[in-house]
Amino acid sequence: MSRLAFPFAVTALGRSAQVTYGSDAQVRQMLELLVLTHYGERVMRPELGSPAGQLVFSPQDGPAAVALRAALQSAIQQWLGDVLTLRDVEVGLEAGDGVLEVVVTYELRSNGSLAELRLRKDLG
Repeated sequence: MSRLAFPFAVTALGRSAQVTYGSDAQVRQMLELLVLTHYGERVMRPELGSPAGQLVFSPQDGPAAVALRAALQSAIQQWLGDVLTLRDVEVGLEAGDGVLEVVVTYELRSNGSLAELRLRKDLG
């Protein structure tokens, strides 16, 4: 079974790019979408997402990073717990540069392999 790839792309044959369900590429894409989606952005699922993008309007120090880490852990386990086992979530905020870095370490349930997703987002 296959799913549309993220970001959306067109193949050389003019069809939409796809990834295999449960594969490392598809799980990585779902994780990236979950972390970068704001709460309320999805009309039919307003509770889907994370507060990562809202850090623009909050103090970028230790407590904000701890709260974001807890929110990400909860969201990942809730929405993607059937396809991965969460090992660790690290959140780094560079206040001077306005850069958020999120590192998610997880294990794929389909084959047991360990993987890591590293996202950097400019909050400025």
